[in-house]
Amino acid sequence: MPLLNIKGLCIGSGRPKTVVPLMGATCNDVLEGARRAVEAGADCIEWRADFLDESHDPHALSDACQALGNALPHTPLLATLRTTTQGGNLAADADEYAALLSAVITSGGADMVDVEITIIGRSSRELVQYAHRQGVYAIASCHDCDRTPPAGWMQRQLLALADSGADICKLAVMARDFDDASRLMQASFQATTMLNKPIATMAMGEAGTITRLMGESFGSALTFCSLDAPSAPGQVELSRTIAALDALHAALK
Repeated sequence: MPLLNIKGLCIGSGRPKTVVPLMGATCNDVLEGARRAVEAGADCIEWRADFLDESHDPHALSDACQALGNALPHTPLLATLRTTTQGGNLAADADEYAALLSAVITSGGADMVDVEITIIGRSSRELVQYAHRQGVYAIASCHDCDRTPPAGWMQRQLLALADSGADICKLAVMARDFDDASRLMQASFQATTMLNKPIATMAMGEAGTITRLMGESFGSALTFCSLDAPSAPGQVELSRTIAALDALHAALK
């Protein structure tokens, strides 16, 4: 499997890399959160640009992304505009979403961007290709905030995400019980045998917490964890996540 090496961080090898989402309303809020997350040991920062007060202003997004990228010379930055249809804070149609994300890509501040294939469909391949031309890696994502679909559907969805040409395939579902969580882990493990790229999969909710800590066992290369407030239900605080990941990695070795 091709590994992604971003600012010295190797994604797709070893234990899952920790990603801390920042949901500040202003650029200064995000910059302060990034400083604290790096000091706390986060492997990667996710800027949830959909929470910015000026999230509908492409110039404001571009300026904020550039400032954040400059403040993170050694830590990869993932820029995400999560729409309301996918559990986020940005109410936008496909055209506006693509325009706003393009502005973020063009800023040069982000190392990776999250591309929601659900909202833009076939156009996701064009957006992924644009990111690549700008030297930015792409994560193709899909979220089901209501349920955990059948294992076969999740496997097919991961394959569809890969068809976009993205570098990482991300699938998040909502778990109601342990059966849901185990089905997500099983589907993820089986998908890794068919994909030649890293995946990031997780089950949201309290019942899905285990999936955020055991990714190394079923093939998930990233895990999203909280610094202060979680960006999704079931996220574990960063220091506890690091301790659990390191313990499992040592046991597996």
